[in-house]
Amino acid sequence: MLSTVVLHNLPPVIGLVTAIGAAGLDPDLEPLRIALLENGADVEVVSWDDDEVEWSHFEAIILRSTWDYADRIVEFRAWLDVVDQQTRIVNPFSAVAWSIDKHYLNDLAREGVAVAPMTFVEVGDVVPSFDPAVEVFVVKPAVGAGSNGGRRCTPNEVADHVLMLHGMGHAAIVQPYLEMIDTHGETALVYLGNGGDLVYDHAFRKSAILVSTDVELEGGVFAKEEISDRTASDVERSLAETALSCQSVRALGPLAYARVDVVPTRNGPVLLELELVEPSFYFQSSAGSEVRAAQAWLRYIATTA
Repeated sequence: MLSTVVLHNLPPVIGLVTAIGAAGLDPDLEPLRIALLENGADVEVVSWDDDEVEWSHFEAIILRSTWDYADRIVEFRAWLDVVDQQTRIVNPFSAVAWSIDKHYLNDLAREGVAVAPMTFVEVGDVVPSFDPAVEVFVVKPAVGAGSNGGRRCTPNEVADHVLMLHGMGHAAIVQPYLEMIDTHGETALVYLGNGGDLVYDHAFRKSAILVSTDVELEGGVFAKEEISDRTASDVERSLAETALSCQSVRALGPLAYARVDVVPTRNGPVLLELELVEPSFYFQSSAGSEVRAAQAWLRYIATTA
């Protein structure tokens, strides 16, 4: 039975951070706010791009639905630099800075994690040729959230979309489309931390998004997703926990949360993303998960520096 957390050094005010453009779009926000309140916290929902917010007012802020940061990355990074001097960011600044750019996948691959095959094409680089046997590719920005900017491409469309992303200042990722996702979907594994190691909490299934050429956006900020319940397999959990145990991740310090997205292949699951900034947890997919998150994060804030 879940019990209320009682902490004598409970932060007076916690901010749940969204974006003005994401107002009303985050299904996790209200359940989490209520769970934090019921566990003794004083909570405010605020937007990262609201100039009227006094960030020093908060003991800690938890990044939740800052989903438009990819299109405003310079502004968002500047905001992080400023706010990190005024309050505590959860996940910590080091984790956000590392995972905001998907080049971190190279770090994990170097440490032996089975990462989905992909090629980074940096701004200014010539678009290379790709395996002609591959009929469908995914092209997306290296800095992106909610699949915004991603596109399903035929081989002769890849270069054009890469160059479009380059024109917007984004390095591009090109990867073969993993067709098993069409039937199996992605498995998103949610891990929560209370100041110690991350602990597996629940998983959910995300249906394939790029079933056609373009992504259908919700409110203009993130891809519309079809979510359903899923129990992660042992091999999926093993892959997720291998990624989380990498030195490049452990060097970030204690984490309050992580979401590990894996996709199936004929040779077993591979890592698509390790999300440490603003992942959705779809609390409705696991009864009581918003309470478990609230309790873990209150302990995290109270017991870590």
